[in-house]
Amino acid sequence: MPQSPNIVLAAEPGELPALRGARCEACGTVVFPIMPVCPACRRNGTMREAPIGRRGRLYSHTIARVAPKGFQAPYFQVFVDLDEGPRIFALVGAECPVVDGVLADGLPMRLVIEPLADTAEGRDTLTYKYVPVISRSPEGEAARA
Repeated sequence: MPQSPNIVLAAEPGELPALRGARCEACGTVVFPIMPVCPACRRNGTMREAPIGRRGRLYSHTIARVAPKGFQAPYFQVFVDLDEGPRIFALVGAECPVVDGVLADGLPMRLVIEPLADTAEGRDTLTYKYVPVISRSPEGEAARA
């Protein structure tokens, strides 16, 4: 099954998947996706691949109610602040129901790897998504995910 070049699948049992990011050896800046020049100190050749993005916090979210070809609406679109620093755009995993009130900005999130979309066009490509560490019902009740 094809996968996004930006993910690192777990190689060993018990290991968690990660995003393929980079860390600057000179200033410590972390980026996603990988880039050859550090955007902070602008040094070339100092970026080294690093597994990142296993956890983060929800910065912002919305429900897409109209979908492009290959997707089914509704679905969540989110920005997640990764524990390592970068803020990234992502979709939310299938285990999170798409209803108002389930997500709240600031909620801890964890990385999952799953098909891009549950459609003929998207189910054969693996990509990264995020789900809440603590799931919330629309009524605001919290439960461990």
